[in-house]
Amino acid sequence: MPASEAGKGDTYRKVNKEAYEAGWDRIFSSPDSPCVEVCSLDFTKELCTGCLRTLDEIGAWYNCNADEKRRILANIEERKRHVQNNN
Repeated sequence: MPASEAGKGDTYRKVNKEAYEAGWDRIFSSPDSPCVEVCSLDFTKELCTGCLRTLDEIGAWYNCNADEKRRILANIEERKRHVQNNN
């Protein structure tokens, strides 16, 4: 291995370890879409009956950062609890 490349892997591992410890994995790892491919809109509740997202949440999903997506997922969980409590 040429001297110019020596230690590059160590530097990479150190940077990744520091990023992990700083919580960057949380920032850069983005949640998967909650879409269940059963798209049916309930216009009275303004929700998709498949994933329980609002039209605004569906439209914004791919432009949201990881924290915004987590907020949407939390909203969905709250809606699920509300639906379960009303049945």
